Amino acid sequence: MNKAGLDTFHETSRKLDFVAPMESLLNEFHRGNIADRERAREESAIQSHLGEHREAWDRVFPRFPECPWKRRTITWECYRGRRDAYLRDLIVAYVPQQETATRLIVNPATVDGRHARWLAHELPAYEIVGTDIDPRWNRLYRVVIFWKYRQLKNFRFVRENIFEPDLERHPAAVIFFGACGSVTDGCMDYAIAVNSPLLICRSCCHDNIGGNTAIVRRLGRPVNDFFAWKNYWFAKYKKKGKGFYFSDRYLEHAYPRSKVARKIMDSKTIIAVARNAPESDICRSVIDLDRCLFLQENGYDVMYREEIFFAHKRCETPG
Repeated sequence: MNKAGLDTFHETSRKLDFVAPMESLLNEFHRGNIADRERAREESAIQSHLGEHREAWDRVFPRFPECPWKRRTITWECYRGRRDAYLRDLIVAYVPQQETATRLIVNPATVDGRHARWLAHELPAYEIVGTDIDPRWNRLYRVVIFWKYRQLKNFRFVRENIFEPDLERHPAAVIFFGACGSVTDGCMDYAIAVNSPLLICRSCCHDNIGGNTAIVRRLGRPVNDFFAWKNYWFAKYKKKGKGFYFSDRYLEHAYPRSKVARKIMDSKTIIAVARNAPESDICRSVIDLDRCLFLQENGYDVMYREEIFFAHKRCETPG
């Protein structure tokens, strides 16, 4: 993104209203217009309340990948692969155009380092650091796919808990491809703490914010069954205190994240939203719009579409 493109991004993002859509979608939640089997009410609500954001995104960035499948089905969830490819393309296109003193990109919550290695291959002039609390997945990927990126000298894996990160780095960008629940918020706080000019990322597992491992059960729905199974294991991790997905700093009292959202809903409300999030785009969007407002309050201009965030640090100090 050159200077003209960056100016367009800032101008467009500052015209977007995040509060009114969040309030409207929260009203849809209170009226029970979520998780309908045909997803017609959800689709209509998202289009109505976030239509301006969708149109703005497509004006500033390459067109968002189309999804032919019904929302919140197994096939829709698998569509994340297309969004991750789109996210990688955004990073490759826009990070090198920034005038920064550093050539470092940090990918917290990197898991097996697959995306980070791809970026290292595509951006040889940059050092890519992938961090994760559990090194086993990185070791497994390195062993099984050892042949794919043998010559990479600009990728490095660091064992690190995102809730207790190394704040001495000075990255040109912080990026991540899905970070479960509050791990997303830990990654965002990391970007803010190290004053990263760019944050390009995708959220996921909205049900796991605030230490939550419960969901509203809806029988006979494969996505719901999958998230129930996932949360069974997440609850075990939480009970053992392994710290993979949960931190005392990100329990219920830490939500909503933004000052504005705290005037609209309390912690119990947003946790109720989270428990419905596995099958509701409305609920996921409420949580993510709160995150957008939080980033704004911490000096970033931000644009958002379907779990993907593009945030750039403002030059002036936020008021």
